[in-house]
Amino acid sequence: MNRREFEQTAPKLRERIVGMVSRIIGDEKANQAEDVAQDTLLRLWTMREKLDSYRSVEALAMVIARNLALDSIRKEGVTTVPLDHVAETHDTRYSPDDLISETEAEAKMDSIMKSLPSGQRAILRMRHEEGMEISEIASLTGSTEGAVRVSLSRARKHVLQLFKNNQNE
Repeated sequence: MNRREFEQTAPKLRERIVGMVSRIIGDEKANQAEDVAQDTLLRLWTMREKLDSYRSVEALAMVIARNLALDSIRKEGVTTVPLDHVAETHDTRYSPDDLISETEAEAKMDSIMKSLPSGQRAILRMRHEEGMEISEIASLTGSTEGAVRVSLSRARKHVLQLFKNNQNE
């Protein structure tokens, strides 16, 4: 990819990256989302000669941005929450046992997601976490909408099977 092509692609990528990162780290951290977008574009710029070998530069950018966003969250560590916020969000409909069960289920789901093949995991995240349409995922991955639907279906079935197996253990 030459400089002119990169300059044409970068603004659209930046917009998508900022949107995705904002969903990951929260809308209130817009500056951090902009920083991640800038870092992502910088990494893409440094590897611009190799970008033509990738099926989708946009998919590569999203993966890089997601990893950078998660790294920034990890660097922050545990954040404190004001007590008045905790009081507002406390829901008396759920017992501590329910909350523990939910936390355990979330941990199992994280483990299951990590065990999926990277392609299935990426498609599930794009569809369910980022809210992307099938057509968007197909264009990002360079495949057909039918192939994305099949892969999404297989990934969901695999997750369900693994989740049921983990429930029985």
